[in-house]
Amino acid sequence: MSEAAEIHQPLTPTQKAWRTLRLLARPALARKLGTLITDGYLADTGWVRSVRDAAMVDAGGDPLPWLTYPCIAFLAPRLKPEWTILEYGAGASTRYFARRVKAVTAVEHDESFAAGLRGQLPANVRLLVRPAGAEAYALALAECATAPDLVLVDGVDRVECVEAVLPRLAPAAVLVLDDAERTEYAPAITRLQAAGFRSVEFWGLAPGVVKGKCTTVFYRPDNVLGL
Repeated sequence: MSEAAEIHQPLTPTQKAWRTLRLLARPALARKLGTLITDGYLADTGWVRSVRDAAMVDAGGDPLPWLTYPCIAFLAPRLKPEWTILEYGAGASTRYFARRVKAVTAVEHDESFAAGLRGQLPANVRLLVRPAGAEAYALALAECATAPDLVLVDGVDRVECVEAVLPRLAPAAVLVLDDAERTEYAPAITRLQAAGFRSVEFWGLAPGVVKGKCTTVFYRPDNVLGL
């Protein structure tokens, strides 16, 4: 069997180790990989540190959302200090956004995870704990004091969350769906498109992730991102 054909077959840990050793035996490739890790893209984005620390962080150790790096780079200069954000799925993204916008409402289904996270959050974050599968989880937007400028759907029940958000989303607001390449989220994408949303896909790596994935930004005309 050719090496090209082998790539499409599941590899055992031993096969992976031998393939890695064979690749590293090629000087040019070894040098490139070394640079990628020490002072190349993987180092610059914080991917290496995220793997090392088992955390979603940038190269300096500050929190990053678990979105693709291209999407993070796109959103970062466009976030405004007067914004409010709603996110389904709390975590490093909550801390990241809280440093950059006026207020964040984060919905989390895991009570123990929320308890550990709560002490790390600044005063401009409101952390809601709502059970997975419960209507209250998907309808969290109704609990926001002001209409959010950006809604991040990155937790559980994503299709249901999109359905619940759509009739309540401000015309200028944008919705970000992470892992948009997954087939189980296709109904949410179809629903957004039927409601008149356009989209931009951002494919690439995310903190600590070894395979490419997609984070998609959905928007309508005259939106807060100027798309």
